[in-house]
Amino acid sequence: MKDIVYFLGAGFSKSFGYPLTGEIMPEILSKLLKHDLFELGATKTDEEWDQEEKLLHYLYLIYPGLKSVKKNELNQSQDIPNITEVLSFIDHCCLYNAPPHPKLNEKNLRDFQALLKRAVDELLIAYHLTEYSEREEELIPLFFDPIKQEKKNGTVSIITTNYDLIIDEQFVDAAEENRIDYGINYRSVLTDEIEFQQSRPLFKYFKLHGSLNWVRCDYCGQYYINPYGSILHQAYITQKKTDNTCICNNSLTLKSVMVTPSFVRDIRDSNLLQIWKGAMEAIRNADKLIFIGYSLPAEDLAIKSIIMRGINGRQKKNKLEVDVVLKDDKPKSNYINLFGNTINYSSSGLEHYLSKSLKTLV
Repeated sequence: MKDIVYFLGAGFSKSFGYPLTGEIMPEILSKLLKHDLFELGATKTDEEWDQEEKLLHYLYLIYPGLKSVKKNELNQSQDIPNITEVLSFIDHCCLYNAPPHPKLNEKNLRDFQALLKRAVDELLIAYHLTEYSEREEELIPLFFDPIKQEKKNGTVSIITTNYDLIIDEQFVDAAEENRIDYGINYRSVLTDEIEFQQSRPLFKYFKLHGSLNWVRCDYCGQYYINPYGSILHQAYITQKKTDNTCICNNSLTLKSVMVTPSFVRDIRDSNLLQIWKGAMEAIRNADKLIFIGYSLPAEDLAIKSIIMRGINGRQKKNKLEVDVVLKDDKPKSNYINLFGNTINYSSSGLEHYLSKSLKTLV
């Protein structure tokens, strides 16, 4: 019996059509220039038009060089700031109340921060609604069939830094029956009742930075988790209704849980803290760790911390096996520094690894 932990980064989602972090800001800017970003209903509201204009105005205030970028040049441009840089800068300014421009007072900074977060959320919702390509469809059983087989031989945990529903879509029935341990108790979207963690789940599923199918009530602190698809858009509908308010009150709109990529992350939500602790415990109990599409960057200090505490807290006598799957050799030293030279490092990408390596586990 093996305890196997998959740790998934942005490169995993990229294999299924989602953008890498460095691709997010150019797409947001492109959609803003085309007035194609904020639109929750069948047509764009006056408020959404105004929000797009404000976000573009704010971006031009701190990055005036973006004014020279045309929408038909974005694919070729290498000068668009990374979304992590932009979010980190605005988060820093908000945290220290340090306006970077006279027209960005405290209120405008908070508005800028909220609009930029919504831009990331809506971009990822759009990707979620895009159909898989034929190659991506073929990749799904290559990844999931061995996982289902592994469950017969041990326990499986999936830890991910991603927000997408690639995995959720393959286990809708299990989620319906509350056979997935998300690391927390949560409210059912069908009954509004609390679903409690199972002692023997099908697998454990820790989403460290939130999810497209999660929203949170500020009043009771509970999450709603929807097994059927994304509900993130409910957080941006201003008119209060049953679908975007909690059973505990009808006054507060449910909020996005997505922790956007920033160096100034604030993860004090008790639910997320519990999820992170669950992820660390899964790593501590692991016999095999499989990192896919995660480069273990130096700036991810919090994630590196739970990995270190997990592996250094192991009590098992058997040696921890570590597989790393990427499309680049550059991060290899990051893993060697953390785990030593005994890792099984593959730089040929997910599809090659699945076809060659993963099947040997079953």
